[in-house]
Amino acid sequence: MDYTVLVGHLFVIIAVLVALVNIITEVSKAAFAKISGSKAINIFVLIISEILTVAVFFAYWQIKQMQITWYIIGAFIVIGFMVAYAAMFGFDKLLKYFEEWMKAKEDEA
Repeated sequence: MDYTVLVGHLFVIIAVLVALVNIITEVSKAAFAKISGSKAINIFVLIISEILTVAVFFAYWQIKQMQITWYIIGAFIVIGFMVAYAAMFGFDKLLKYFEEWMKAKEDEA
């Protein structure tokens, strides 16, 4: 088995999962405006991330016909937390850092 290809596939799957969870979250915030500012949306993101991550990786492992063991399931759950973190904080922090960088560039000029 070529592990470099496997790791590449895993990174692509994780990136797609983060984007998908972001889309679902934004649509849910728009649909349910009452919970958009509360902690309930963070719990929702965590639940959606875990469900999607575990389901997608189970499907990927079965397509590749690899054996699923207890520690693989644990890895799926840990990756689900990472997807949730990236979906909750990653994009917002990235925009914040980009805005700060642009402001610093303007101040230098």
